[in-house]
Amino acid sequence: MHVADQIIDTILEAGTDTIFSLSGNQIMKIYDAAFDKNIRIIHTRHEAGAVFMADGYARSSQRTGVALCTAGPGFTNALGPLFNLKLSESPVVLITGDSPVADDARGAFQELNQTAISAELVKESWRLTNSSNIGDVIREAMILARSGRHGPVHLAIPEDMLTEPAQPFLFSLDDITDRGGYEIAAPDLTAITRALDSFDKPLIVTGATIAPNRCHDLIKLLSENHHIPVISMTSPRGLRDPMQGKLRDILKSADGIVLMDKDPDFSLGFGSPDIMPASGVVVCAAQSETVSLCNQVFQGNLIWGCSADPIQTMKALSRASLLRRSSSWKTSVEKLLAKRPDAVTIKHKTAQITQITPALIMQGFANSIDPNQPPLIVCDGGEFGQWAQAGLPNPMVMEARTYTNGISGGIGGALPQAIGIAVANPDQHVVAFMGDGSAGFYLQEIETARRAKLSITFIIGNDYRWGAEVEIQKNRYGEDRVHACDLDAETRYDLIAEGFGVKGKLVTAPDQIEAAMKEAFSSHGVSVINILMAGMAAPSF
Repeated sequence: MHVADQIIDTILEAGTDTIFSLSGNQIMKIYDAAFDKNIRIIHTRHEAGAVFMADGYARSSQRTGVALCTAGPGFTNALGPLFNLKLSESPVVLITGDSPVADDARGAFQELNQTAISAELVKESWRLTNSSNIGDVIREAMILARSGRHGPVHLAIPEDMLTEPAQPFLFSLDDITDRGGYEIAAPDLTAITRALDSFDKPLIVTGATIAPNRCHDLIKLLSENHHIPVISMTSPRGLRDPMQGKLRDILKSADGIVLMDKDPDFSLGFGSPDIMPASGVVVCAAQSETVSLCNQVFQGNLIWGCSADPIQTMKALSRASLLRRSSSWKTSVEKLLAKRPDAVTIKHKTAQITQITPALIMQGFANSIDPNQPPLIVCDGGEFGQWAQAGLPNPMVMEARTYTNGISGGIGGALPQAIGIAVANPDQHVVAFMGDGSAGFYLQEIETARRAKLSITFIIGNDYRWGAEVEIQKNRYGEDRVHACDLDAETRYDLIAEGFGVKGKLVTAPDQIEAAMKEAFSSHGVSVINILMAGMAAPSF
């Protein structure tokens, strides 16, 4: 058995059954090793698409995503999504081929110091040059991506290492797993529970690792056991995200806040007392840097700070004995979270509305799905992505089934992310919402979805512009200075879809929306709905 075989065996041992990859010279030995194994390779059209697919797979499956790319330009192509993944706290291992160790510093084909480039974009970045421990390092990387604050890990593996004989593992997988999840110390847990008992209106605010679409059952258990609301901050629009309802009012009403592995960053107004006036703040984080930052930001209001695995801590809190409190505070928070700006509730009245608006699209979507068995949802960034998030029906239900572009604010990833989600959830239909701007980033991966025989509907809200940037130009520089951010209706995304061998539908009138969606949702396979709509600023309170 060679190192390449050991890599595949280790990925399978960790529970991951799919690799998202674009082939290349230095990784073909890994392809060969996968031939006789029960593992699937989804071959993509772009390395960045492979990384975003691994992201969607990981965030929707409780498993570690794996992307595999070749050296040189293959590696540099894969870099784009890593910033998104790091801020989205997505547990992905990126494995890249590398030039042979034997040719180091000799100008080998595609020789590049990969780890120096990727280091700032991942939790850890290693070049593996000793074949005797590669199996253990692969194991450790798979666990590291899912330990503490989740995030991407990068491994560069020289081509000549892959053909070396595999060596026995030095550590068992259980040993590595035990190191991965460090439970909260008893004194820290006691301090947090005492603080929660002292608050009349406590609030737990989490980062992306404990988002509802990843930890729904855990959040529900803690919240229902103790009647304490839990809010996850995963949006680049922070307090202005319409999917978070009246979040500002909630933060102002809470008298005590527990930051569960959540930095007091821009999404929380940097912890300003105008935004978070709570007299008591507690922080528990995987990284000591977060605790130190909170100590600076909240000064005298920080009751306790500690480091621990956030998921393990949430589990411990759900089992803890807390003073019994009424459900009134939790209920009031849930009502505020479910509120949406008035524009989102526009109804479809054909006699008065002849042009399609984003609100009409989302109304059509709500009318086209089974509320008891809704599809999995992916929303890209930009103005239409915000309309989609704000217009989803049953917010408290859909939050556990919705994936967004994450706190980085990067756009374009929804299309490949939807592919990864569909691979991880083959029994469910996936619907991805994106504007015409963000659709263009990875449009070619529609063909990947078809080859993989997935069940996905891509809905493109086409307003012939880069919507977010147009709104910035209007607001900052004036209506008469909008320029260079326009697209047009001549690009027929529905016809492009047909060229890739999938169903394409053009929607130009409000009364066509529901029919197009119902047809797409009722059939297995890939489809693209190109909806010509009015360009509108994202809804906000």
